[in-house]
Amino acid sequence: MRLLHTSDWHFGMPRGTDTYEADQRFFLQQLYEIIASEHVDALLLAGDVYDSSVSNADAIRLYNDAMTRICGEMHVPAVVIAGNHDSGARLASCRDLLRGAGLYVTGRLERNVEPVLLDGGRTAVYALPFFGRDEVAALFPEHRAQITSYEAAVRTVCDEIRAHMDADRCNILLAHAYVVGADLSESDRAARVGQAIAVSAGVFDGFDYVALGHIHKPQRITETVRYSGSPIQYSFGAEEKQIKSVVLFDTDTRQVRQIPLRQLHPHRTLTGTFDEIMQTDDAHDAYLRVCLTDRYAGPEVLGELRERFPLLMELAGKSTEQTGAASFLTTEQLRQMDETEIMRQFMREICDAEPNERQLAMFRDALMQTQEEGDRG
Repeated sequence: MRLLHTSDWHFGMPRGTDTYEADQRFFLQQLYEIIASEHVDALLLAGDVYDSSVSNADAIRLYNDAMTRICGEMHVPAVVIAGNHDSGARLASCRDLLRGAGLYVTGRLERNVEPVLLDGGRTAVYALPFFGRDEVAALFPEHRAQITSYEAAVRTVCDEIRAHMDADRCNILLAHAYVVGADLSESDRAARVGQAIAVSAGVFDGFDYVALGHIHKPQRITETVRYSGSPIQYSFGAEEKQIKSVVLFDTDTRQVRQIPLRQLHPHRTLTGTFDEIMQTDDAHDAYLRVCLTDRYAGPEVLGELRERFPLLMELAGKSTEQTGAASFLTTEQLRQMDETEIMRQFMREICDAEPNERQLAMFRDALMQTQEEGDRG
């Protein structure tokens, strides 16, 4: 049996004043093609279907389109769990009804984790949505004293599954978790602030394959524990160099294969002088972060760059490069800056100092005179 492992779709994720919907639809089209060409028997979606627990209408429609195509038209069952970004209750609404259509959704943790049986019962998928330590303590009061950490909570749940699973089956665990040692990306914002809930890979021992979500870089943790990663580049830096993919797992041979995904708009960082950046010819279809080495970041420069690169997302000026700081300004932040803040930004970039009250007063007077002259003209 062939299982396709994916995760972290983040439908509804904002991109400035827009979203990544076009990129996500581009990914979904590839997903449908892979399911057909690789003769996939079931899809495993390891959480963070949405970027927010309160999903907008466009994101919900995108998810509905995907599941209708996969389960309804292609007749491929899908096992889906809620991640930390999802609302488990919303995601799993009409759960029993959806099972009849081949869509198996688990939104919250239960004491008795009943597996989704596939391939005539020869494959069992145990679905563990994202959960908190207190949930485990409430479900397993007899172990409350031992549940002193998040790892202990996860181990308690996995021990319960291992105690009842059939060793003659291929046993798959579908989970949303942060494993110690996993390589993070800039877009792994929740994992970066949530290291207190990191677990060791050993808590997942005993399963034939562990399909994880939560971390956006595709990576193997152990022979049996793997992150599929997000299908789309959602940040700059390390994620620019990642080849996004989905993972194909064969339950008969236990072979694992990564299938690369193309990006509609890859993320890319350009560093150089203003003239050098403007002469770049191969970045028009990329989401850009530009770091100028000879000018400061301001609305005028932003306007010129946006004319040439409409997908520019972040801009940094020369003093940022000289000091090594990583304080990029998004294009939306630059658009929202008023004249006084632009002047402050200029002083920081050029003089490495904040303007004093006398300088601010002189600037406001000059600005007022300019406005009055403009009104008279």
